[in-house]
Amino acid sequence: MSKRFKHSPPRWADWFLGLFCNPDLLEQLQGDVHELFYWRVEEKGYSHAKWSFIWDVIRLFRWSNIRRTRKQGQKLNQIGMFKNYFKIGVRNLWKQRMPSAINIIGLSIAVGCSIVAFKFVEFSYVKDNFHKNKEDLFLVTHWEELESNKGRNGATNNELTREILESVPGIKASTRYNRLQLEARVNKHITYNLTHFVDPAYLEMFTFELQAGNPKTLNSADQVVIDESTAIRLFGEQSALDQSIELKIGEEWKVFSVGAVYKDKPHNGSLQLGILVNYQHFEQHLSKLGQDDWSTNFFIQRQAGIQPELLLESMDKLLPIYNKDNEDGAYSNFELEPITTMANNAYEMSNSIGSAPNKAPILTLSAIAVFMLLLSTLNYVNISLAMIMKRLKEIGVRKVVGSPRRQLIIQFLCENLLLCLLSMFVGLLLAQGLFLPGFNEIAGVSFQLNLLSHQNFLMFLAALLLFISLASGLYPAVVASSYKPISILRKATQRGGRRILSSVFLTFQMILAMVTIVAAVMFVYANQVNESIEWGYDQHNKLVIGIPESDYRDAFRDVLLADPSVEVIAGTRSNIGQSLNGVQFKNGEVKTYAELFEVGRNYPEVLGLKLVEGRLFDENLESDFRKMLIVNQSFLEDLQLTFDPDGTTVVQDSVEYSIIGVVEDYHYWNPGMEIRGAAMRAIPANLYTSYLVEMREGNIFEHRGRLEEKLQAMVEEKSVYVGIQELMFEGFYDETRGIGNIMIFTASIAILLAAMGLYGLVSINISSQIKDYGIRKVLGASSFNLAKAIVLKFRFVLLLAILVGCPLAVLLVGALVDNVYAYAPGIGVGPLAVAVFILLSVTLFTFNLQIRRVRNMNPAETLRTE
Repeated sequence: MSKRFKHSPPRWADWFLGLFCNPDLLEQLQGDVHELFYWRVEEKGYSHAKWSFIWDVIRLFRWSNIRRTRKQGQKLNQIGMFKNYFKIGVRNLWKQRMPSAINIIGLSIAVGCSIVAFKFVEFSYVKDNFHKNKEDLFLVTHWEELESNKGRNGATNNELTREILESVPGIKASTRYNRLQLEARVNKHITYNLTHFVDPAYLEMFTFELQAGNPKTLNSADQVVIDESTAIRLFGEQSALDQSIELKIGEEWKVFSVGAVYKDKPHNGSLQLGILVNYQHFEQHLSKLGQDDWSTNFFIQRQAGIQPELLLESMDKLLPIYNKDNEDGAYSNFELEPITTMANNAYEMSNSIGSAPNKAPILTLSAIAVFMLLLSTLNYVNISLAMIMKRLKEIGVRKVVGSPRRQLIIQFLCENLLLCLLSMFVGLLLAQGLFLPGFNEIAGVSFQLNLLSHQNFLMFLAALLLFISLASGLYPAVVASSYKPISILRKATQRGGRRILSSVFLTFQMILAMVTIVAAVMFVYANQVNESIEWGYDQHNKLVIGIPESDYRDAFRDVLLADPSVEVIAGTRSNIGQSLNGVQFKNGEVKTYAELFEVGRNYPEVLGLKLVEGRLFDENLESDFRKMLIVNQSFLEDLQLTFDPDGTTVVQDSVEYSIIGVVEDYHYWNPGMEIRGAAMRAIPANLYTSYLVEMREGNIFEHRGRLEEKLQAMVEEKSVYVGIQELMFEGFYDETRGIGNIMIFTASIAILLAAMGLYGLVSINISSQIKDYGIRKVLGASSFNLAKAIVLKFRFVLLLAILVGCPLAVLLVGALVDNVYAYAPGIGVGPLAVAVFILLSVTLFTFNLQIRRVRNMNPAETLRTE
């Protein structure tokens, strides 16, 4: 047998050649290497031929042999094809103006709502990410043993921070951070300002925008840095640079000059500016108070390439020495909190910086955005499915001439992309011109669209465009491409399934509209309930007056008592509605946290608390200053106590107190917080920091203005606070009214989208059966019979929307309202009935518009149409 047929080329090499080789070249190249292989077998043997064949295959593995080229004409043809798709899309948009406008309006509203929700969610969760060194900045925290568990603390012992800087390698820069509310005096005018004591590296580590001055100002102990808002408040329109400012640190007034002015921190920043002072002044202040041991927020910036684990390992080595001298406050271990997650994790630690986002408004706005997207998408799909019936001949002709199904799907998706791009553009205009300004006014923020400089926003818009393009266009495109040409040309397309699906989509739209209407009604109702809720005391005709300094305490009292409009005054150190002070109380093994208010002995009586058992404080009994409490009913329930006039005691901070009276529960904070235990302890007059003043009947605003003017004249250099007790919770009510307004707006949009979807669907349905209605009119059908024929087709849609929407609204809206309000009313028949009435009214109005069209049509014209 010839060697030529006895041996064959290595199979794997031959297979690899077929795998990578261009099909157009494979036959020629494979023939050449095979011919060479058999020649070498005869001349030099199989072994040499085998390895030579492998080497030939390897040499042929180059770009010229593996490149798949397409003819330039094919590329141009594809470009032309896509141009044709968009051209057809524009023509169809213009031809189907009414349904296209409905789709664009619906999607653009949903896009606008989604933009507002994105801005708010990003504002709530993405914080402190504007600092240039954000990847290297950390807050030093630690874990420590508490009474019942381990807790995390965001403040570090000041002496330990020095040990860390001396002993831990890899730290590039650091700053301590403490804050005090200080009096600031400029030109004899005194205001209270939040002042931050920081080390000079603070402005180098963190990124703030300099407006004027020297960024190295904090290196000088006699200069301060202020932000733009503080500069305007202290110096007005004149330049604050190099101006003098006095700060009262402790009991000492210190004079500083303004060395730099920075722009206000971004809204998503946790670290403050206000007034920045060199940290050595804070150390001097505590030293004068005899306090050598304190804790501070401590920030570090790591050196490039240093891993946080290495820093923690070195820090933890210092703990045995520190804990040896501090057994009561022993540290378990350190933990570095990245600056970008510091605010979101603030709820996990004490002495934290920043605040975790409030989930209630985030959930509310996110739910609104999702609802709007669902409504508009379903609206789009529903109308698109109906519009397909007007394009069946086009689809049939394209399929007959050879268009594959994939090509039809691409065409419909291109047309859909064009409409979604228009919707996105209109949505951006709505967000910029209407939604964001309205939300800014309600929420007190200043969101703006910054397309070119906001990477997260651009990514969100791209994702949103992709979602609405696929969600709204993919299914109609698949349905449109699935029809058989023969069925289309014979007019034998099966419409039953499409009609059922359209009805399902429309039903879901109606259900979502029902849910949002119930939500709007419930938020308005809940606001009314909360605003009319009993506070547990008489808040009317009462003023709260702050005492600027202890030197003015008696003088203020004399002025108030001499005023004829003042009925009675009571002193306090913690005014109801303005401050909270949660402390732990014990009854044997039972423990609970309750609010502790320090008040004058007549304060409960002047406030108007309602006594249930026992007595109030007696102004003639000095013993009431000695560990006596007046508590509310929740206090007894939380501690599992029963009031005994002969003696009911509790323990707070190792001190035993006797309960002498029980009052009804009262709102010591706004109704957004559920009432828990609260206790009042009597204090002597020399500890008062404010007065509660009960006024005679009259205009409370006039009373406030007159007293404020009198008291301000006594303290020209200081600001006097005079507040109205019944307006203490006005901020909470404003916020809930804003949420209510948002829900009303959402419900209005949901109704509009559902009405537009119904209008478009009925309109297309009538257009597709226009000859049927024309024949009925010719045969004498009345307007009532024509209207009945239209309405009956959608009766089950409305009935199902009501039957499903009501229980779903109770479930979803009930959970949402409970999350926002501590005292939320239940969803009764009233809100559901209002929602059903509104939905039916809008639906009937929409039907009426189309019924008028049928009633006014000319049968002769309809019978001539094709």
